[in-house]
Amino acid sequence: MRNTHEGSMAVYNRFVENPIPGPPVQYRPMRDEIYSAQGRHTVAIVRTEDRGRGIEEALRLMGGLGRLVEGVQGEVVIKPNCNTDDPFPRNSHHETVRCIAEGLIAAGLPAERICVGDMSGRFRGLPTRNTMEEMGLRRVADELGIQLACFEEEDWVTVRLPRASSWPDGVKIPRRIYEADRIVLTPIMRPHRTPVFTIATKLSVGLIDPVGREWLHWNRNQDFMNRMIDINLAFTADLVITDGMEIYTDMRPPDGKIAKPGLIIAGSNRIAADAVAVCVMKQNGAHGMIDAPVREHLTFKIGEERGLGSSSIGDIELRASNLAEDPDFDGLLSMVREELV
Repeated sequence: MRNTHEGSMAVYNRFVENPIPGPPVQYRPMRDEIYSAQGRHTVAIVRTEDRGRGIEEALRLMGGLGRLVEGVQGEVVIKPNCNTDDPFPRNSHHETVRCIAEGLIAAGLPAERICVGDMSGRFRGLPTRNTMEEMGLRRVADELGIQLACFEEEDWVTVRLPRASSWPDGVKIPRRIYEADRIVLTPIMRPHRTPVFTIATKLSVGLIDPVGREWLHWNRNQDFMNRMIDINLAFTADLVITDGMEIYTDMRPPDGKIAKPGLIIAGSNRIAADAVAVCVMKQNGAHGMIDAPVREHLTFKIGEERGLGSSSIGDIELRASNLAEDPDFDGLLSMVREELV
C-alpha cells in the first residue's frame, strides 16, 4: 500500500501532539570496533556489476560476518534507509538487506535474532509498515524468518548523551536499538539540503521520535549539524554497508539525475565509511561536493570532535577489490587517498 504525503503527515502530527513515552535509561558506552585493523578504521570498497556478489566480497575483505556474531546473545538489528516508500536509490534496496541477513544466518546467528527496523519520515513514509511492504522488506523478512520492526509501534527510551553539545534532556531512541547486541547500517548515498549528503551518519535521524525530529529541524545551520551528529552518540554502529550501485547526483529525487558507480562500501566506522563514500559522490559530480574538500564537511569535523571516528586516510585501512575489472578503479582509489590526506 503506497503512502500519501497527507496521510504520512497526519500520522506524524499525531505523534508530535501525543509523544511516544521514553523512560530514561543509563547511557551505554559505544562498543569497540569489531573490524578495526591495528587501531585503524577498516573500509572496504568493491567495484562490481552484481550487488549480492559485491556485498559478499566487501564482507570478506572486512573479515567476515563471523566476527560480528561472535559472542552475540541478543539481537542484531539491520537499520536501512526507509525514509519514504520510493525505491532504490532513494532508499535502501531490499536485496542489500537480504544479503546481509543471509550472511548472518550462514555465520550461525538464528534468523529470529535478526531484525530489520526503522521509522519512516513524514513526507511519504509513515506508517513505516506500508513503506517496508512497498520496498520489499516485508517479503525478505517473511522469506528468511527474520523480524520486522516498525519503531513507532514499539517501546522507546531516553538516553542522556556524553560529549554532546545538544539534546540537553537526552535523545529518545527505540528500546530495540538501545538493547541490540549489534547494529548494521545500510545507507544509500545522495545529496541533501543541510548536511550536504545523506549516508550513514544521517541515517541516525530515523532513530529519533517525531518530537525529536521537529526539534532537530527547527534551525537548519550549525545547530542542526550538531544535533544530527550528536544523535550518533546514542548507539553503536558495528558495521556499515553502503550501497553505491546507483546514486542520485542532484537534489531532485525521485526523478533526478542518477550515476552508476557500481560500488559497495563496507566500514567498521560510520565517519570513515562516509568519508570514502563522499569521495565517490564527488568523483561522480554530486551536488554540493564538487568544489569542497571532503574532510572540510561539517559532518566529519563535528563527528571527529565528538570522538565518533576519523576521516583521515592515515586512520583508515582501505581495502579494495575490482570484481568488474574496471580500468578506472585504480584512479578512484588514488582520488580517495588524496582527498582524505
